[in-house]
Amino acid sequence: MKRHEIVPVYTIGIAAKLLAVCRATLRIWEEKGIIKPARIGGKRFYSKRDIDRLERIKHLLQKVRMNVAGVKEVLDTKSCWEVKDCDEKVRTSCKVYLRDQRLQKANTAQY
Repeated sequence: MKRHEIVPVYTIGIAAKLLAVCRATLRIWEEKGIIKPARIGGKRFYSKRDIDRLERIKHLLQKVRMNVAGVKEVLDTKSCWEVKDCDEKVRTSCKVYLRDQRLQKANTAQY
């Protein structure tokens, strides 16, 4: 993960605009425990990594119609390449990894 992807730079208002949801939705998702933004001076800040996770959350909740408990389960499940800590060369020849990457790109393109 690149450093710029984990630095919390987006305010809740900017994050909400990027995701096309209202701020209250982000607060509810935080309350439900499916996202934990950084707090700086009492204000919420989101990283690029958080935004990517929020896009996936939105897709699972709104398009797949999954409930919050289901979303938590899906997001907490680690991929095999994360468990095995596969290097990039192994990942690029893995059918499961490549399918996951295509799905993530397709989900991101919807927004």
